[in-house]
Amino acid sequence: MVKETGFYDILGVKPGCSQEDLKKAYRKLALKYHPDKNPNEGEKFKQISMAYEVLSDPEKKSIYDEGGEQAIKKGGGGGGGGGFHSPMDIFEMFFNGGFGGRSKRERRGKDLVHQLSVTLEELYSGTTRKLALQKNIICDQCEGHGGKKGAVQKCTPCRGTGVVTKIQQLAPGF
Repeated sequence: MVKETGFYDILGVKPGCSQEDLKKAYRKLALKYHPDKNPNEGEKFKQISMAYEVLSDPEKKSIYDEGGEQAIKKGGGGGGGGGFHSPMDIFEMFFNGGFGGRSKRERRGKDLVHQLSVTLEELYSGTTRKLALQKNIICDQCEGHGGKKGAVQKCTPCRGTGVVTKIQQLAPGF
Protein backbone atom coordinates (compact mmCIF):
# COMPACT_ATOMS: atom_id res chain seq x y z
CA MET A 1 0.00 0.00 0.00
CA VAL A 2 1.24 3.48 -0.90
CA LYS A 3 1.64 5.84 2.07
CA GLU A 4 1.43 9.08 0.07
CA THR A 5 0.87 9.93 -3.57
CA GLY A 6 2.60 13.33 -3.89
CA PHE A 7 5.21 12.24 -6.43
CA TYR A 8 2.61 10.31 -8.42
CA ASP A 9 0.37 13.40 -8.43
CA ILE A 10 3.23 15.63 -9.61
CA LEU A 11 3.74 13.37 -12.63
CA GLY A 12 0.01 12.82 -13.15
CA VAL A 13 0.19 9.02 -12.90
CA LYS A 14 -1.42 6.46 -10.60
CA PRO A 15 0.50 4.27 -8.15
CA GLY A 16 1.25 0.98 -9.86
CA CYS A 17 1.62 2.48 -13.34
CA SER A 18 4.16 0.95 -15.72
CA GLN A 19 7.68 2.32 -16.15
CA GLU A 20 6.74 3.19 -19.72
CA ASP A 21 3.77 5.31 -18.56
CA LEU A 22 5.98 6.95 -15.96
CA LYS A 23 8.60 7.79 -18.59
CA LYS A 24 5.99 9.22 -20.98
CA ALA A 25 4.49 11.39 -18.25
CA TYR A 26 7.92 12.66 -17.22
CA ARG A 27 8.96 13.48 -20.78
CA LYS A 28 5.76 15.40 -21.43
CA LEU A 29 6.09 17.46 -18.24
CA ALA A 30 9.86 17.96 -18.63
CA LEU A 31 9.33 19.45 -22.07
CA LYS A 32 6.54 21.69 -20.82
CA TYR A 33 8.29 22.97 -17.67
CA HIS A 34 11.95 22.93 -18.73
CA PRO A 35 13.67 26.19 -17.62
CA ASP A 36 14.84 26.93 -21.18
CA LYS A 37 11.26 26.85 -22.41
CA ASN A 38 9.54 28.15 -19.29
CA PRO A 39 12.00 30.19 -17.16
CA ASN A 40 9.47 30.97 -14.41
CA GLU A 41 8.80 27.29 -13.70
CA GLY A 42 12.26 26.19 -12.50
CA GLU A 43 10.94 24.97 -9.15
CA LYS A 44 8.18 22.96 -10.83
CA PHE A 45 10.79 21.33 -13.09
CA LYS A 46 12.87 20.37 -10.03
CA GLN A 47 9.80 18.76 -8.41
CA ILE A 48 9.03 16.83 -11.59
CA SER A 49 12.63 15.64 -11.86
CA MET A 50 12.77 14.60 -8.20
CA ALA A 51 9.50 12.69 -8.52
CA TYR A 52 10.76 10.89 -11.63
CA GLU A 53 14.15 10.10 -10.08
CA VAL A 54 12.44 8.40 -7.13
CA LEU A 55 9.65 6.61 -8.98
CA SER A 56 11.85 5.34 -11.83
CA ASP A 57 14.24 3.60 -9.41
CA PRO A 58 12.60 0.42 -8.03
CA GLU A 59 14.50 0.63 -4.73
CA LYS A 60 13.73 4.32 -4.14
CA LYS A 61 10.13 3.78 -5.27
CA SER A 62 9.69 1.01 -2.71
CA ILE A 63 11.08 3.24 0.05
CA TYR A 64 8.82 6.09 -1.06
CA ASP A 65 5.72 3.87 -1.25
CA GLU A 66 6.34 2.58 2.28
CA GLY A 67 7.50 5.75 4.03
CA GLY A 68 6.65 8.68 1.81
CA GLU A 69 8.84 11.64 0.94
CA GLN A 70 10.28 11.83 4.47
CA ALA A 71 11.75 8.33 4.09
CA ILE A 72 13.52 9.43 0.90
CA LYS A 73 14.83 12.63 2.52
CA LYS A 74 16.18 10.69 5.49
CA GLY A 75 18.52 8.86 3.15
CA GLY A 76 16.47 5.76 2.56
CA GLY A 77 17.23 5.98 -1.13
CA GLY A 78 20.85 5.08 -0.59
CA GLY A 79 22.25 3.39 -3.63
CA GLY A 80 21.40 2.23 -7.08
CA GLY A 81 19.45 4.04 -9.66
CA GLY A 82 20.47 6.75 -11.98
CA GLY A 83 23.23 8.47 -10.08
CA PHE A 84 21.63 11.79 -10.96
CA HIS A 85 23.21 14.90 -9.52
CA SER A 86 20.84 17.51 -10.85
CA PRO A 87 17.50 17.67 -12.61
CA MET A 88 19.37 18.43 -15.83
CA ASP A 89 21.07 15.01 -15.66
CA ILE A 90 17.67 13.33 -15.90
CA PHE A 91 16.65 15.56 -18.80
CA GLU A 92 19.92 14.84 -20.62
CA MET A 93 19.37 11.11 -20.15
CA PHE A 94 16.38 11.37 -22.48
CA PHE A 95 17.61 13.86 -25.03
CA ASN A 96 21.33 13.07 -25.30
CA GLY A 97 21.00 9.35 -25.88
CA GLY A 98 21.95 8.32 -22.37
CA PHE A 99 19.34 5.58 -21.96
CA GLY A 100 22.01 2.89 -21.57
CA GLY A 101 23.58 4.45 -18.49
CA ARG A 102 25.33 7.45 -17.10
CA SER A 103 26.74 10.03 -19.47
CA LYS A 104 30.50 9.96 -19.90
CA ARG A 105 30.97 13.71 -19.66
CA GLU A 106 32.21 15.26 -16.46
CA ARG A 107 29.87 17.38 -14.39
CA ARG A 108 30.68 21.05 -14.75
CA GLY A 109 30.93 23.32 -11.77
CA LYS A 110 29.53 26.80 -11.55
CA ASP A 111 30.79 29.34 -14.06
CA LEU A 112 33.56 31.59 -12.79
CA VAL A 113 33.24 35.30 -13.40
CA HIS A 114 36.30 37.50 -13.18
CA GLN A 115 36.34 41.20 -13.95
CA LEU A 116 39.19 42.52 -16.10
CA SER A 117 39.83 46.13 -17.02
CA VAL A 118 40.63 46.86 -20.64
CA THR A 119 41.02 50.07 -22.57
CA LEU A 120 38.83 50.95 -25.51
CA GLU A 121 41.79 50.35 -27.83
CA GLU A 122 42.40 46.86 -26.35
CA LEU A 123 38.72 46.08 -26.66
CA TYR A 124 38.74 47.09 -30.31
CA SER A 125 42.02 45.52 -31.42
CA GLY A 126 42.15 42.61 -28.97
CA THR A 127 44.54 41.74 -26.18
CA THR A 128 45.78 38.73 -24.25
CA ARG A 129 45.83 38.40 -20.47
CA LYS A 130 47.00 35.71 -18.08
CA LEU A 131 44.69 34.64 -15.32
CA ALA A 132 45.57 32.49 -12.30
CA LEU A 133 42.70 30.74 -10.54
CA GLN A 134 42.78 29.12 -7.12
CA LYS A 135 40.43 26.26 -6.26
CA ASN A 136 40.08 24.12 -3.15
CA ILE A 137 39.56 20.44 -3.92
CA ILE A 138 39.13 17.42 -1.67
CA CYS A 139 42.43 15.65 -1.02
CA ASP A 140 42.63 12.40 -3.03
CA GLN A 141 44.94 10.70 -0.58
CA CYS A 142 42.84 11.06 2.60
CA GLU A 143 39.49 11.65 0.83
CA GLY A 144 38.89 14.82 2.83
CA HIS A 145 39.36 13.31 6.29
CA GLY A 146 42.76 14.88 7.02
CA GLY A 147 44.46 11.54 7.63
CA LYS A 148 43.86 7.84 8.00
CA LYS A 149 41.25 6.78 10.52
CA GLY A 150 42.85 6.42 13.97
CA ALA A 151 46.27 7.57 12.73
CA VAL A 152 48.27 10.08 14.76
CA GLN A 153 50.04 11.50 11.71
CA LYS A 154 48.24 14.00 9.49
CA CYS A 155 47.88 13.55 5.75
CA THR A 156 50.93 15.05 4.01
CA PRO A 157 49.41 16.58 0.83
CA CYS A 158 46.64 18.48 2.66
CA ARG A 159 48.41 18.86 6.03
CA GLY A 160 45.40 17.43 7.83
CA THR A 161 42.84 19.87 6.44
CA GLY A 162 41.27 17.42 3.97
CA VAL A 163 41.45 20.07 1.26
CA VAL A 164 44.22 20.76 -1.26
CA THR A 165 44.54 24.15 -2.91
CA LYS A 166 45.09 23.88 -6.64
CA ILE A 167 46.35 26.87 -8.59
CA GLN A 168 45.81 26.80 -12.33
CA GLN A 169 47.33 29.31 -14.71
CA LEU A 170 45.30 30.00 -17.79
CA ALA A 171 47.43 31.02 -20.72
CA PRO A 172 45.98 33.23 -23.44
CA GLY A 173 43.50 31.36 -25.57
CA PHE A 174 42.63 28.77 -22.91
